[in-house]
Amino acid sequence: MKASYLDFLLCGGAISVILAGTLGLIMLLLPLSIALTAEYHVLIDFLLALLFYGLLSALFVRLLLRFRPMESGEYAMDSPVFTYWKLLTIVYRLGQGALLPFTPVFVKPVVEALFGARVGANVALGGTIDDPYMVTIGDGAVLGNASLVSGNMLHGGKLTCGPVKIGAGATVGVNSVLLPGTELGENVTLMGGSYVMPGTKIPSGETWRGNPARKWL
Repeated sequence: MKASYLDFLLCGGAISVILAGTLGLIMLLLPLSIALTAEYHVLIDFLLALLFYGLLSALFVRLLLRFRPMESGEYAMDSPVFTYWKLLTIVYRLGQGALLPFTPVFVKPVVEALFGARVGANVALGGTIDDPYMVTIGDGAVLGNASLVSGNMLHGGKLTCGPVKIGAGATVGVNSVLLPGTELGENVTLMGGSYVMPGTKIPSGETWRGNPARKWL
């Protein structure tokens, strides 16, 4: 994946804006931090900086998507959409990383929702989500450890983007991968290590497995 001067300019500008906002909040709270924690305020300030950076990154991504939603499709590497996707990805990844100290496994769905994912109630998220703003997860769904739900795919010099929908009560097995444009119906079971190819729709109640995933039961 090539990076251009425009990528560095846009991403650097976005990071600078978020850092400036983070620094402003820290300075605003610094007197209170010193008063409450004395010599330990440096540690508290560092943790607050990570928290503020992550939250401001989520706000930045949501504002960008409000004015320009990421559209499904296939894009060449010189496309403005590809440049925009890289900006969203950098801001999301850095913000998500900053929030890691505050993200035990049961909080992961909340963090993904902050960055645009539509997450239902009682979702167990043990895996990773790419492009959360392209992902919808229904109530009670389970995503196993090391699974990947990705709204993007880079192949043949092109970026493919598409929504990923996981129905209520569906189970995504460990080490499984869901690629752009895939849809799992309600109560679907995807066995461990399965790869669901782009555009695949799995009807409700079925069990699939394999690479590429196919109906089993």
